[in-house]
Amino acid sequence: MATAGFLEEVARDLYARYGEELSERSVLFASRRARLFFTDALSRIAERPMWQPTWCTIDELTAEISGLTTGDRLRLITELYKVYSQFHAEPFDRFYFWGEMLLTDFDTIDKYRIDASQLFRNLSEIKEMEADISYLTPAQLRILSFWSSLGPEADLSEEKRRFLAIWKTLGPIYERYRERLSRLGIAYGGMVQRAAADRILAGEYVFPEPRRYVVAGFNALSECEKILFRFLSTNAQTDFYWDYDTYYKDNPEQEAGMFVRENTELFPPRTRLSHDNMTREKELTVVSAVSNAVQCKYAAEILREYAKQGPLDKRTAVVLTDENLLLPLLYALPEEIGKVNVTMGYPLKQTLAYTFVERLLSLQSRRRTKGAGCTFYHADVTGLLHHPYVTGCDAAMTRTLAEEIVRERRISVEASWLGRNALLSRIFTAVDSWQEFSQWLLAVVDAVARTPYAGDDAGQRSEFLAVISEEIVKLRNSLDACDLSIETEVYTSLLRRHLQTIRIPFEGEPLEGVQVMGILETRNLDFDNVVILSMNDDNFPGNRMAQASFVPYNLRAAFALPTPEHHEGVYAYYFYRLIQRARRVHMLYCSHADEKSTGEPSRYIYQLDYESGIPVRRIEVGVDVNLARTQPIEVAKDERVMERLERFVDPEHPATLSPTALFRYVACPLRFYFHSVARLATDDEVSEEVDAPMFGTILHAAAQKLYGRIVGETHPGKTLQALRRTDEAMRAVTDAINENYLHDAHATPDDYTGNLLLVKDIVTRYLRDGVMRHDAAHDAFTTLGLEEEVAHAFPFEACGRTMRLKFAGIADRIDRLDDGTLRVVDYKTGMPHLEFPGVERLFCGEGRERLSNVIQTLLYSMMLYRTRGCDALPTLYYVRHMHREDYSPELDDKELGRRGAPYSVYAETFEELLRTTLAELYDAATPFRQCEDVKTCQYCDFNTICKR
Repeated sequence: MATAGFLEEVARDLYARYGEELSERSVLFASRRARLFFTDALSRIAERPMWQPTWCTIDELTAEISGLTTGDRLRLITELYKVYSQFHAEPFDRFYFWGEMLLTDFDTIDKYRIDASQLFRNLSEIKEMEADISYLTPAQLRILSFWSSLGPEADLSEEKRRFLAIWKTLGPIYERYRERLSRLGIAYGGMVQRAAADRILAGEYVFPEPRRYVVAGFNALSECEKILFRFLSTNAQTDFYWDYDTYYKDNPEQEAGMFVRENTELFPPRTRLSHDNMTREKELTVVSAVSNAVQCKYAAEILREYAKQGPLDKRTAVVLTDENLLLPLLYALPEEIGKVNVTMGYPLKQTLAYTFVERLLSLQSRRRTKGAGCTFYHADVTGLLHHPYVTGCDAAMTRTLAEEIVRERRISVEASWLGRNALLSRIFTAVDSWQEFSQWLLAVVDAVARTPYAGDDAGQRSEFLAVISEEIVKLRNSLDACDLSIETEVYTSLLRRHLQTIRIPFEGEPLEGVQVMGILETRNLDFDNVVILSMNDDNFPGNRMAQASFVPYNLRAAFALPTPEHHEGVYAYYFYRLIQRARRVHMLYCSHADEKSTGEPSRYIYQLDYESGIPVRRIEVGVDVNLARTQPIEVAKDERVMERLERFVDPEHPATLSPTALFRYVACPLRFYFHSVARLATDDEVSEEVDAPMFGTILHAAAQKLYGRIVGETHPGKTLQALRRTDEAMRAVTDAINENYLHDAHATPDDYTGNLLLVKDIVTRYLRDGVMRHDAAHDAFTTLGLEEEVAHAFPFEACGRTMRLKFAGIADRIDRLDDGTLRVVDYKTGMPHLEFPGVERLFCGEGRERLSNVIQTLLYSMMLYRTRGCDALPTLYYVRHMHREDYSPELDDKELGRRGAPYSVYAETFEELLRTTLAELYDAATPFRQCEDVKTCQYCDFNTICKR
């Protein structure tokens, strides 16, 4: 039989004493949710329909007594800044986020009725404080030894000096701030409570008519709340009910009863309820899980087991001490548990609507002015173009725009180029002031809400966007009321921070189904079955008092302000109160230690083990990991694969194989399959900086522009020297950057970032002091072609067939030497690799011996050798080393012991190895296999597929 809960006992007692006259009383609960459960309990007890009692909160009562109105938090912080600015020069954006901390300190000081002038006594007059100690208790005097730790002011660090400089002004700031708020007719919560308490103590307030109150389920009370409750007990007919168990109340060592023991003495309950529930039979189970995901999965299994014993209802609760587990838990819950009521609210920051607004904020923050227009940062633009809320306007066009930005590597994207329709024109608009920013956000959100949307979450999308619009308007109104000049960056920070705190309530029946809630929402509620997640000690109780404060720990303790011990007492009460009437309790925690958690179970689990006398069952939940050795990946050459390979040997098909593609096969047949057969495309992206491929592109384009001047010229040394003495090299590099990187032929140095200026200088020096200097000193050549296509149909046999594979590629430069030999020049920007251990090792050696640059330049030489009927010299220009006097661009064959051998020396061996390689490629019985050398996979585009 289920144990009667606290609210049911209170309802039964009140109804027995007052009957339908209970409607004439005002009820104060510690949580608003308790009202629903109390009303439900009362409806089952009442003999006939009756009016509900009226509901009241401490804030409403203190506001009535004080006559003050609580102000908007943003307005309160702004007014605090105005007072603070009279003492310290600090911009608002730097002040705001720790100004909240200062406001929290003031709020706490008032709620506990601390003499702020004593707390913030000027430290420069420390001797006076030592002399005037009449107001300090012996305990306070002992604790105040804190100040001795600061030492002589001359010895203080800069941080301590700043702390003291601010501390010395906190007293005057506090007083002036309260005066200013009084003149404005607004207040913060603690100020309201203190004003009410002061009026009560001064005898300046009496209720205008007789009042009847019920105060139920409170725990830790501030000094102002104690004064209020004392006033209610003497000036109104008030019944007090305290929710506790003798297990922790009567044990002075139990921190859970820290506040209850005092409360029951100050405000004795009229009726004694059941307080011995911890002695009743319970099933306590501790579950150690290896991850948070496993916690959620196992919680679902627990609920599934509960459901086998009968339908689950509101007497079953899943309590999340970490709200980040809400979504993983909801996805894990099984259908058989029936209805679920979520009380925590869905965080707006986890919705698509918020990500859309976040993209808009980033878009404007990184906007740049260019002439009469403006440009936006490519990552912000593509992020919006890919966003589901934007693609709805024209999916094909937004995809095309995003692809073009990536393909053309547009770092900065012009607003005029983006405005292809009404929605995009609205989004990609520049705004300046924060007022314009606010209006622009509202206009964009409204335009998106009106755009057709085919997603499954269309209803939620409309609701989320409506909430965002409402909050933008609220923030705008609050800032207008503040009469404060702020920058757009401050506005975006405020809006981002505000939206991240918004939670959208789930729709549902609050009194039906399994209750999923946070720990604070469990106050006054009782359940038969409780599943608590994330019961790690650094999370529950954790140290929520550890946030920064201007009041150090020693002073908080000396002046009876809340301390970490206070926090631990509060959360201990939440925990024991939650389980005291439960029959089955599962406590789950993550045993995995990382930078965020120690993996230690909560101290409450240890306490139950050692103090309660109740058996605690322990379970460890892990994940089966298969450590079996991964088998090498192979892809068989089925009919479809062979059809795709056929295009390289079909004379009617335009497909050709480049030297780069051939090396992929030599290095790793599986890489060749992914790229050239399956044609898997790697995710392209716009590089933030000039990456290695773009650096090479700029250098090749600049070299082509420069050497276009000497095409056909014999012995061009003098021309090259003349070009070196001018700015031609720099102009060529600038043109190459504008064309290939900035995509703006009219770009000026003002458009160059520091990194781009550095790249321009480096490429210029590589060409002027390296390539051009070397060629001018060794000018026995004539340049025949630049970036010229070279092709050859290479014959080979495979599986009894004679075929010709179509090789083709773009040669960087082709020269004719004075002896008639052709020279193939390949520009390289990496580290030199001119030495190789013989042609055979290029195809059959270990991974590091298969040099791509050497194979590719030999293949270009082969194509020239076979198509133009003359010998060819393979040459590699490693530009970063060409400034050296002893640099030689010719291959160094260690097997032959010879440098600068023409292709004819390698022709027989190279082509035989090439035929063997192609025969293997076109052998249907030989699958595509992973390479054995793992180092080869380090920079492979497909290593994630192979899990290497």
